[in-house]
Amino acid sequence: MLMPEEFLFAKALWAAVMIGALLPIVGRHLVLGRAVLLGLAIPQIAMAGIAFVFLGTALHWQWAESIHEESGKALVGSLLFGLPGLLLIAAPWKRRARISEAWLAVVYLASVSATNLMLATDAVGETYLGDLFHGRLLFIGEPELKLLGVMLVAGFLFLFILRRRLLLTLTDPDYAAVAGLAVAGWTVAATVVNGMVIGITVATAGPLVAFGFLVLPVLTAGSFASSLRGNLWLSMVSGLVISITGFWLSYHYDYPLGDSVVATGCVVLIISRMLRLVPGCKARQET
Repeated sequence: MLMPEEFLFAKALWAAVMIGALLPIVGRHLVLGRAVLLGLAIPQIAMAGIAFVFLGTALHWQWAESIHEESGKALVGSLLFGLPGLLLIAAPWKRRARISEAWLAVVYLASVSATNLMLATDAVGETYLGDLFHGRLLFIGEPELKLLGVMLVAGFLFLFILRRRLLLTLTDPDYAAVAGLAVAGWTVAATVVNGMVIGITVATAGPLVAFGFLVLPVLTAGSFASSLRGNLWLSMVSGLVISITGFWLSYHYDYPLGDSVVATGCVVLIISRMLRLVPGCKARQET
């Protein structure tokens, strides 16, 4: 039975459960499309956007000061930089090319340095983004929780219903073009949806939690899944297990929630890889 004080963290638990269950479908595209570093770069670009809005407030820019709530600044900044950044990075996919991992690393480093520079003279923004980096789930409010839920469910439904076309477009664009699919159009559509989902997740839960659930559940599922369908459902189950276990550890031992959830995901991934050595547990098909 839940103790009365535990209800104080109900919103954080719901946020962790929704992110754990639904965000892996976005990460699945990144892993299967061999673009894992994209999942690292985009959350950091979104963080740079949040820092930009806080900088605008510190410099008394009228449009930035008109956003009164800190959570609103985070949401606007995350989408302001995150979505265009993802579209620009995905632009080479229209030409059936891939941006190199080296350039993704450069984008990540540039975003980190830009974020730190913009926060150098803004103590308020620096404190807020510091909390956000470690996972601000405990401070999530009702409006942010509803927005996160709507975006995650909408993104999941879009990516799930059209998963075959999207996966074919992202993993084998040449065959998709031969099959008559509009590769550029489907790529942009997937990019916009992924960017919106990642941006809002970063604004509400932070980049560490976002990147953790983009990658860790999918890699864990890849240890056992023998099909793409199995990979999807196991990714969701893994995300749920990671989020609930991490939340319990955070509450029971008074650890930071974001760090606890991601650390739990890393442990679960290591255990899953070790279990592959057990006969009958290893997946028959790598995903």
